[in-house]
Amino acid sequence: MHWLFSCNLPNLPTNRTTRAMKNELLLLTTKLNNYSMQLIAIVSSFFMPISGILILIGLSVILDTLTGVWKSRKLKTPITSRKLSAVISKILLYEVTVMLFYLIDYYILNDIILTFFSVNLLTTKILALVLVSIEVISINENFKLVKGIDLWASLKNLFARAKEVTQDFKDINAKDK
Repeated sequence: MHWLFSCNLPNLPTNRTTRAMKNELLLLTTKLNNYSMQLIAIVSSFFMPISGILILIGLSVILDTLTGVWKSRKLKTPITSRKLSAVISKILLYEVTVMLFYLIDYYILNDIILTFFSVNLLTTKILALVLVSIEVISINENFKLVKGIDLWASLKNLFARAKEVTQDFKDINAKDK
């Protein structure tokens, strides 16, 4: 390391100069690390109200990717690195879009929308709903191709059956009275 700092300052030995430079560099990197951590803390605390939305969107994209890989394996279609690398860009695009909508919603639209609706951050929530629904539709398509079962139809049947069971309990209850 001594040869890297070849210029000697007058009246100071080389080892003392390099030691001082190393100390200054250490101090500078420590300060930069501290300031960057403070900046990250401030930014993340600002986006904390939508952290659940961001996690939900990220998980839905990951779940869609997993069902896509499952479909590719079952149908014996090749999985390319280009397709898998698109997942990262998709997550980043979705997350940044939600963050930008949150900024617009927070600073501009929220006060206007609150005069008509009582839902806070409505446009951000609508955008999140659209993005998650896109992923859910894709998950349904993958599941339908592999298993031949439409998740929407199965869910409708489940709710219809639950409604029938509830009605049966009400009828039994009415007979007991």
